[in-house]
Amino acid sequence: MRAFNVFLSAVFAILLVPAERALAETHTDPIFGFKITTPDTWQSLQMDDGTDRVLQMQSPDGNAFGEVRAVHLSRDVSLESLREAFISTISPEAILVGSQAETLSGLPGEVSAWTADMDGQQVIIGGFFAIDGPVGYVLWTVTARQNYDAYSDDFDKIFDTFLPGYVIGTYAGETAPPVVDTIPPAQTSNFDQAELFKNLVAEPHPELGFVFVRYDAWHPDQPAPYALRVGLMEYPPEMRPSIVIEALAGEAYASLQAGIADLKSQLMDAPGVQFDQDGPHQIENMSENGQLMDGWSFGASYLHGDVPFRQLTFLFKRKDPSVFYAIYVTGPQEILMQHQPEMLRMLQAIQIVPFQ
Repeated sequence: MRAFNVFLSAVFAILLVPAERALAETHTDPIFGFKITTPDTWQSLQMDDGTDRVLQMQSPDGNAFGEVRAVHLSRDVSLESLREAFISTISPEAILVGSQAETLSGLPGEVSAWTADMDGQQVIIGGFFAIDGPVGYVLWTVTARQNYDAYSDDFDKIFDTFLPGYVIGTYAGETAPPVVDTIPPAQTSNFDQAELFKNLVAEPHPELGFVFVRYDAWHPDQPAPYALRVGLMEYPPEMRPSIVIEALAGEAYASLQAGIADLKSQLMDAPGVQFDQDGPHQIENMSENGQLMDGWSFGASYLHGDVPFRQLTFLFKRKDPSVFYAIYVTGPQEILMQHQPEMLRMLQAIQIVPFQ
């Protein structure tokens, strides 16, 4: 039994031990938004596999293989069924060594380990499995048993850099809200993708340096200086999902991290608050002069009365002029899930423009 526990703990450590050194190349998936960093000496490949998005990685000598896979799930998929579908595809005859609950980068999930025979040699398969709404994440490795110790440190550091995507779409097999018409022309060449966003209305705020582009059903709500708040008016105020973008003077915070600490402190007293998905975050349309703004994001779950609420918070630093943009996506968790597709489009359609 002790040997079993030592082996199982070692496999779990490969997936979850904190990193101690910087790695070379960060990969951001363009569909699901997850991020991971790999050493520059490792080979990597991003690809589609049906509706899945995959980042494959391989050690320089070809003796160790890892993968991050984002899976578009139907509503009834469980963590157990995600794990079983994975191992039945990789190695149906693999022997499960054990599983335990774990959290990686704020995402709760499960770590499992198997032994298997592949191509005449015994291998160790380790995987982290998590479900984030309609997206399932599988981070897994396979190495020959005799090579296991040689690669454990590398996989420790690689998987510790993983960050899940921050906004997700509808469940597989379900239809997003219909969209028609077009939005006004983009204000700068950075926003050629604006034509992709349909049925949106421009809400210009040149005095704050941005144009917020919203669905007509989302109206400006609760006016405040230096901020725009839009809400979905079909819900009563206390249950209304909202997006807020706020412009703060550059001297408001000494650094991006100081700003995030302050924004977190504003939620500390919320009943049952739990933070997750905390880390650096850049978005293509939040840029100036073609350069992505430095950014950070975190999620928070808490209770408002007896209703589970969810808030996603983003903070971006504009350099010229010096301004922080804080963006808050807030509302009852169940309602946010229902309206994620249009909220994602509105976030992706924000335009940074010159101040007037």
